[in-house]
Amino acid sequence: MFNKLKPNLSNMHAALLLMGLTGVVIHNWRLWQQDRALADRLRAEHPPVPTLIRTPKVSTLVAAWNEGSQIEAHLRSFLELTYPDIELILCAGGTDETYVRALRYAGPHVTVIEQQPGEGKQRALARCLEYATGEIVYLTDADCLFDDEALTRLLAPLVNEGEQVATGSSRLLDEQMEQILPRHLWAAEMVSDAHRSTISDGLLGRNAALTRNAIAHIGGLNYQAPTGTDYQLAKRLLQIGLTIRFVRESVVSTGYPETFITYQRKQSRWLRNLLIYGPVYEAWKDVAATRRTLAIGLGMLLLPVVGLRLRPVLLLWFLLLSHGMLARLRYASFSTRLSGHPVPAMLFAAIPALTMADVVVWSMPLLDLIDSARRSRW
Repeated sequence: MFNKLKPNLSNMHAALLLMGLTGVVIHNWRLWQQDRALADRLRAEHPPVPTLIRTPKVSTLVAAWNEGSQIEAHLRSFLELTYPDIELILCAGGTDETYVRALRYAGPHVTVIEQQPGEGKQRALARCLEYATGEIVYLTDADCLFDDEALTRLLAPLVNEGEQVATGSSRLLDEQMEQILPRHLWAAEMVSDAHRSTISDGLLGRNAALTRNAIAHIGGLNYQAPTGTDYQLAKRLLQIGLTIRFVRESVVSTGYPETFITYQRKQSRWLRNLLIYGPVYEAWKDVAATRRTLAIGLGMLLLPVVGLRLRPVLLLWFLLLSHGMLARLRYASFSTRLSGHPVPAMLFAAIPALTMADVVVWSMPLLDLIDSARRSRW
């Protein structure tokens, strides 16, 4: 009797799979219609660069550890800025001559101090602040390139509107535009940023500005943050009632991960930060969202194993995977439509592998959290 049922079950599974795939395609097509309209609207509404009513002194704080390959381009881009009153305080170190290379650019507007092994980003930034003399503090990373338009747009809410904190976004370095993994990551980031409101619950540490007054009200930068420097700073600012303005049009160029290992370590650090520090600041929505991400990652790895015994579970996994792949196809298409930079053709062929890479990366923080030596690894 069981043998007679097998063909019927197979036919039923095939029908369910076809119905499910049809639903997934229709759902993603509707989402793409919305995304396409959003990209077109954002391009049409791109505002002109604002004129600052004054140009207060800006102190840029940067912590650089083993950034030898990027530090000179970073410093050259700073020296090319036309903003009339800006200084850079750079705490540099590592085993690749980052400090030595940075010293070549020390001068009236560039202060270079040496970062010691084990000091960490937070302590390095706190030391930079001791040298800062500006009314506004600008935070960025050593693998970013300074840009006049991005800086002006970011400063405008503080200078023209009296805000205390503002944050922007980022883009790929020009030389990464044709690389598959960086472009994939940037595409997903562009979709996320496009749906953000002008009021943010976090800040991007590679493109953020805040007043010295705001820093003083949170007690400075001398707090413990082995990881999660940007996250903790944002939560401390929100705790005292400040608003973080998101300036979508302020975009700095930066290096995105080019290897799976680099991507995995960076993403794991971000997710761990939310789980470790979210409860400290009672950011329960962040904690819940992170747990959901981890559960999706782990579930997508375990479902096919269970599906070897239970065919319906395998069908469910395949439908979820199909949705993930179509979503990434939407992200890639959205990034092309909004930025005007075509996606490399090989990215579309790599979407199944990229989707599974995301799944694996989402589950990896669980291993890092279990190992106490890896919980606070940068």
